[in-house]
Amino acid sequence: MSEQTNTWGGTETTKGTGPLFVVRRPRFPGVIFTGLGAAAVVIGIPGIVIQQLVSPGTNSTSLGFMAGLGALLLLFGLALGATRVDVYDRHYDVKSGFGKLRRREVDDIRTLRYATQSNGGGQRFVSLTAWNDRKKKQFMIFTNYRGYQEFTAWLAERRPKEWAECERLGIPD
Repeated sequence: MSEQTNTWGGTETTKGTGPLFVVRRPRFPGVIFTGLGAAAVVIGIPGIVIQQLVSPGTNSTSLGFMAGLGALLLLFGLALGATRVDVYDRHYDVKSGFGKLRRREVDDIRTLRYATQSNGGGQRFVSLTAWNDRKKKQFMIFTNYRGYQEFTAWLAERRPKEWAECERLGIPD
């Protein structure tokens, strides 16, 4: 159990202190990749075993390819679902893929900028990225993430100068 020293020298547990809100990707892409990957693994691995039991020595390359691709899709889907930003009062924790949560201080944000990404004339995605004074990326989130509105309101309250500059520059074409 985690403990924190209070002002009178005693300790109180910090177990119940959770984030104010969490910013994360929409569920749909992660669920699709995870589901397709799991289905391919569930079909591929038993298929290889059954094929080798029925006719030993038979080439099971296609089923092996299916199982391998399924494992990759499964890992990709799980990594998409694990990416998030946990937001607290004066800091936030960023987790990208299977990496560990990295604590970032809101006071370290020096630059906030919008950027656009498109897939060749199709759908356009808008991201919000923050950097510190050493030009190290602090986070990158997209406008379709769950919790995006709350996060931008939180940023505007805690980093008003940087947020005003980001709003002034707007979304590039």
